[in-house]
Amino acid sequence: MGEATFPQPVNEVVSTLADIFRHQRRAEVVELLESAHAQFDQTEFDNWNGGTYTWALRLQVPVQIFASVESRLPSIEKEIAAKLSYFDRQYPNDPLGEVTVSPLVAGAAPYGQRMVASDREVRHLWFDGRFRLFLSHVSKHKVAVSNLKDALWIYGVDAFVAHEDIEPSLEWQREIELGLRSMHALAALITPDFHVSNWTDQELGWALGRGVLVVPLRLGADPYGLVGKIQGVRGTFEQPDALAASVASTLLANPQTHGEMRRALINAFRESSSSEIAKLLCRLLVGVTDVTDEEKAVLWEACAENTQVAKAVGVADAIYTAFGAPPRLKSSEVHDEIPF
Repeated sequence: MGEATFPQPVNEVVSTLADIFRHQRRAEVVELLESAHAQFDQTEFDNWNGGTYTWALRLQVPVQIFASVESRLPSIEKEIAAKLSYFDRQYPNDPLGEVTVSPLVAGAAPYGQRMVASDREVRHLWFDGRFRLFLSHVSKHKVAVSNLKDALWIYGVDAFVAHEDIEPSLEWQREIELGLRSMHALAALITPDFHVSNWTDQELGWALGRGVLVVPLRLGADPYGLVGKIQGVRGTFEQPDALAASVASTLLANPQTHGEMRRALINAFRESSSSEIAKLLCRLLVGVTDVTDEEKAVLWEACAENTQVAKAVGVADAIYTAFGAPPRLKSSEVHDEIPF
């Protein structure tokens, strides 16, 4: 059997599978895939057509997840294998022949590459429906960073404040690692003392290694090293509201984070706790051009059922003008002007 590797990294293949099942609302399979240690095993080789390698996808998952799907495991393996046929079209000389799912026994060494953290592992860290933003900063600024975290919440951003202490406990280090594995993006709060920390550069490296977006916040100093080429966001700790608005706009504008930020912004609009917040979020939302039909329904529901949104002058009309009115409204009832 010849020496070979599958043409695409296993983490990319499994991540694509998870995205497919996520769009199909198969949360159980998504959790299995995202919790797995994954690897490809070469199972056959044939000299035909310049050499054909047959592969198996091996998935090791935590025992609790394996136990929850064990009775349906054969059908789930077949379902995942069927999705792998799409990759056969890309790589006809490297067909994926089978999928196996096995439990990762406590104390055993996993044999594959770890995917992102599953929803079950991180539900205590992040709020559902929010954008997951990891804030990398020096601990001496933690009060100012806490104010920024509060300001970001308005925009649907759940910020993980990395450093509670100068030297985190081992337990807190594990939480930091879990946050890094599950974040949607990282904001590096580049203060003049940022480089002094033993942790901030490691957090940046983790984000770059995962390929997630890094947003440098230029707080009296410029980004350096591998993020030095990124212009970043200018601001000050003294104006957390303005800084949060800039971060939210950046996340919405970047193609890498646009989808997650759009969904988070719509959820935040639905939960608006004041008419001023509804107006603030509406200004961002009306510039979004790829809102789905399902998300339009959420916006319409907010305009009808959230009293803070309903009493925010001009907000409902702005939403209807930008995304269409719900069927119950006549077009003559919608005003084009946005009075805020």
